[in-house]
Amino acid sequence: MNILVVDDELVQLESLNRGLRSKGCRVLKALSAREALDLLDNDADSIDMIITDYAMPLMNGLQLLDDVRKNHGDLEVIMMTAYGCKDLVIEALHHQCSGFIEKPFTLDQLMQEIERVQAKLLRNTNLRQLHLLVPKLVHQINNPLTCISGSAELAMLALNKREDLKEYLGNIIKSVKDISKIHKELIDAGRWDRAAVEKVDLHTLLEECLALFRDVLTLKGICVERRVSGPDLYLWGNRFGLEQMLKNLILNAIDSMDGRDRKHLEVSAARDDDSSSIWISIEDSGCGISEELMEKIFAPYFTAKKHGTGLGLAVVRDIVESHRGGIQVRNRAGGGTTVTVNLPSIDPAQGRVERDLNGRRWNNRDKTC
Repeated sequence: MNILVVDDELVQLESLNRGLRSKGCRVLKALSAREALDLLDNDADSIDMIITDYAMPLMNGLQLLDDVRKNHGDLEVIMMTAYGCKDLVIEALHHQCSGFIEKPFTLDQLMQEIERVQAKLLRNTNLRQLHLLVPKLVHQINNPLTCISGSAELAMLALNKREDLKEYLGNIIKSVKDISKIHKELIDAGRWDRAAVEKVDLHTLLEECLALFRDVLTLKGICVERRVSGPDLYLWGNRFGLEQMLKNLILNAIDSMDGRDRKHLEVSAARDDDSSSIWISIEDSGCGISEELMEKIFAPYFTAKKHGTGLGLAVVRDIVESHRGGIQVRNRAGGGTTVTVNLPSIDPAQGRVERDLNGRRWNNRDKTC
């Protein structure tokens, strides 16, 4: 943990420095509030917490706290005071001070306060993550619902065709199972330690995703072309997450072609041996994306669709980044959009060791963790 300690008394500053370092903390020192602000301006991202004295010349700890809140957001601040002052505590709380400790105090007492503030931070972070996560998971229900709708419409047209009707009803059942998976993800929302990581066959995954949308593609008259090269396209990752990524990209492509005369969807994938990665490309002949909107498309809740939620591409980006990959969106010269995703690949013959989504080490050869 990187802690910035601010105290105008050199003896006290060095004492805190030695004590915190003995507990495994990295300490940055400042003899004044102004010096602390200069350190924050230069390297705020490397600082996890500030411990500051209240009584300091020129700028006291409360003024430092006020500046931190204005310019450095939610950075945790613990205030040291030489006396119990109710008015000071109230004023500091108004400025969202994270914690207090009254001098004189022992190192153990200080560490207890640091741990209390850290625990509070973790609880609040989980709630913020949950607030962002739940709408994105709920949004995923749109994909199987679209498939159910398409299959049901085709089933109504094939009531006298037993085999066709059986296929459409099978697709509906598959989509209902997908919704059940999303329901489980909602129940476990925020519990990232449960994310299952496995070896994923990209060939199979792409075929399953396209098969799920087959009825919708038929209804909308969209021609699909597959260009998947190489027999062994494998990824280590969360299969459910990768499936949601592909479904979102395919559904976005489908939606973009509504009202277009030419409706063509191309799905490509191949291994890039130079970068030990696999690239996946989804191309459509849709309406494209205006240049002024291109930089906003991954922002949550931003959408140019009449009935869109603005969460599809935000979900895709989260999944890609969690798998240590990259994503690029560009307009095609002839009209439409190309989305390219790059993800780290694995070669089973090499037995290369990778890390899963939770940082654990997996051996590709024997599948042990």
